[in-house]
Amino acid sequence: MSDLPLLEFNPKLPKLSKNERKVLDLLVEAGKLIAPIYLEQEKQAKNDSFSSSPYTVVEKVKGKLVATPYHVKYAKLLKPVAEKLEEAAKVSDNKQFANALKVQAKALLDGTYEKAIATWLKMPPYILDISIGPVVYFDEQLFFAKASYQAWVGVINEKRTKRLKLYEDVALATHRKALIPGERIEENHLVKSKVDDVLLFSGLMARTKFIGVNLPNDLQWVKKYGSEITLFENANDFRMEEQIIPAFNKFFSPGFRQGFSREDLRRASLRYVALHEIAHSYLYYKNAFTKLQDLLPALYELSATVLGMRIAGSLLVKDIITDKQLVSMFVTFICRSFYLIEQYKKTKFMGNYALGGVIFINFMLENGALKQYKGLAIPNFVKMFVSLHDLFYILEKLLSSGTRKDAVDFIKKYGKLTDMI
Repeated sequence: MSDLPLLEFNPKLPKLSKNERKVLDLLVEAGKLIAPIYLEQEKQAKNDSFSSSPYTVVEKVKGKLVATPYHVKYAKLLKPVAEKLEEAAKVSDNKQFANALKVQAKALLDGTYEKAIATWLKMPPYILDISIGPVVYFDEQLFFAKASYQAWVGVINEKRTKRLKLYEDVALATHRKALIPGERIEENHLVKSKVDDVLLFSGLMARTKFIGVNLPNDLQWVKKYGSEITLFENANDFRMEEQIIPAFNKFFSPGFRQGFSREDLRRASLRYVALHEIAHSYLYYKNAFTKLQDLLPALYELSATVLGMRIAGSLLVKDIITDKQLVSMFVTFICRSFYLIEQYKKTKFMGNYALGGVIFINFMLENGALKQYKGLAIPNFVKMFVSLHDLFYILEKLLSSGTRKDAVDFIKKYGKLTDMI
């Protein structure tokens, strides 16, 4: 991909002070400057050999492989980003937010990323929000092992944040027993959450158009500082137009489609992503990456979705969501899966998410929770919800104690495209 990874939004924002508006504009300017850095990462990834550090670029220099830290390799591009953050820090009248911006600016220039993460996670809630810099994520463009430069800039939506916190409180209130307790990091009490009206996606975020994230991904950092869930409600419009609605119209019959409005699907997309991100808090298995290696991303992301759907059952019991809303979540996930599978056949992009969708659909076909007829999907939602238990048991066993061979065997059985609708 050669197009600049930058995506701008125009949300309806709450009333901001002149100071907040000025700071926000500077943050947007800083975020835009991340796009060319990520573009450089994509170009070099083809020749970048593996290095144990996710924050280095490995290149051949005079016939030898040399690992150069990000903050050195991209110093010229990072300098103006840091300057914008420093300027925003000077302007801001919120001292704690200003300090966090200064720490982040320094991290971009000297590689002190852990200190920046710790500072952001300890900071009290504030109306402005930014995430900027290299993030360790399952970015297949960078072969999973490297941190990807990304940025988002937004304003906290207080009403939606309260709703997300309700989901979080219910989901994390019940202690889930781990299959192998010693293998799982238990830091649920340190989870924070927020909903942003996002103004900008840059770098990795513009490529993937994620509508929810749970960061950091470094398990040691999670253990020390906890994690934070961010949901981008207005970014969901892109997913609806590009993914959910086209797949919904293609793979479900007219009669079935009459039972779901566009608003049903829009809200369902946000709900299942919110629960997916909350579910990640239960899936921090220490040695999963070491054992499963390149197969972890697909299994890890699918596990979060399956567990999130099971958590939805708790919300249903407490009358927080309805039967129709739960069913709508299944529909939107199936639609996104079909979309990603079709895109993967064309471009190979987002392959880990596409593979997760293949596994889910084939598992449901095998269990009679999903049937196919003349290219259409016919779901049985009762069987589907029951089948979630068996699927999640297998997935969690792979994450907690599985070997790469176990994962290969599982994927061979359920990861084939040949039986797809």
